[in-house]
Amino acid sequence: MSVRLAIVTPLGNEADSVTALMREVAGRMGPDDLWFGVLDRVSRDETRALVEAHSRRDPRFAVVWAPENRCVVDAYFAGYRAALASGARWTLEMDAGFSHPPEKIPEFLAAMEEGYEFAGGTRFAPGGGHDSPITRRVLSYGGTLMARALLGSRMSDMTGGFECFARPALEHVVARGVRSRANFFQTEIRHMMHAYRWTEVPFLYVNDRPTVGRSAVRESLRILFELARSR
Repeated sequence: MSVRLAIVTPLGNEADSVTALMREVAGRMGPDDLWFGVLDRVSRDETRALVEAHSRRDPRFAVVWAPENRCVVDAYFAGYRAALASGARWTLEMDAGFSHPPEKIPEFLAAMEEGYEFAGGTRFAPGGGHDSPITRRVLSYGGTLMARALLGSRMSDMTGGFECFARPALEHVVARGVRSRANFFQTEIRHMMHAYRWTEVPFLYVNDRPTVGRSAVRESLRILFELARSR
């Protein structure tokens, strides 16, 4: 099978929403596309059983069981490796819980079909939005401003996920790796993607969770300044 698109979604305890998510994603997938739900020991509810049951009905869906994961970054990279192993031409990374709206999937595909090697979701360009606590919005936008100032970044959103990679771009990310063990890994990836032909896809990000922890913020600042010094 020639896989066009692989979708990578790390999952935690998503039993309340994962079935609806898979249903919404399935409506935007082609017959040869694949969806990988990445699970590890963080997930203690029925999420894995629900995904496995769905995969028996629709073989485009699969569980990536990665008990060795130690952080969210490990979960994403386990998904990236599964996507590359499938032979996928393009890989879309998206969160669970509908913070990344499935209805935007066709826009990412359209960007790939136009020849872009990376399409990053943006909350800060016209058509985008950030519906979340003020502290999270300040950190997201402030982080973007700092990345633009210190790294010469040109993307309007340097701190989010929801992004699509052409195969060579994702191979580069996996081969190079990231330093961060927390949220800043997305900024590291987007910094790498400036070397490729890129575009942005506006979307409304919805997340009612509280802000990220102080240790993650401190790590982000440390790595940001390390990247700036190495430019």
